[in-house]
Amino acid sequence: MTPIFGQNLDKVDSVQVCKITNDFFKWYINAISGKVKSVYQPRFVESAGGKTTLDFNEYFENLKQHNFSDELIQKEKESYRDCIDNIEKVSYSDFKSKFTDLDQFESIGCDFENYYRWTGGQEPIQGIRIKNVIKEFENKTIVIVEYFFDNGENYGLTYWGNNKISFRRIKNDWKIDNIDWK
Repeated sequence: MTPIFGQNLDKVDSVQVCKITNDFFKWYINAISGKVKSVYQPRFVESAGGKTTLDFNEYFENLKQHNFSDELIQKEKESYRDCIDNIEKVSYSDFKSKFTDLDQFESIGCDFENYYRWTGGQEPIQGIRIKNVIKEFENKTIVIVEYFFDNGENYGLTYWGNNKISFRRIKNDWKIDNIDWK
């Protein structure tokens, strides 16, 4: 595995995965700053039977527009399985009036509003810096990023993380196949 450093973007594949990475995080940071949650996570809605469920439509449409693979989107939906199974037993009117505390959401596996899914923290980030691009195989590339936050004048940027964005080439297009922020 030979690293191709982000500063040497002379290869078409490197340019493409870096552009997708930058575009995704630019969208995500703007979305979490805008506080319109349905843009960057599912939202609680009433099902046809008057129970509570999750609506993924807007969220998944945004992930597709930002080159997420179908497999990653399916895995993302499955990560909400416990939440869906638990809230579909609760009437929507009870949910709206009685679920007001984080502990209640945690107890049913629905505390996803308490953290930023694609950066892994409870605090928003202000940007990313691409550190490396690593071509593992012909159809698999890893982009390593650091997150940053501006601490203000005279303090500068604080960088943290070595987070991996995995890409897989699917029908000549690079798709985000995993984001590992741990």
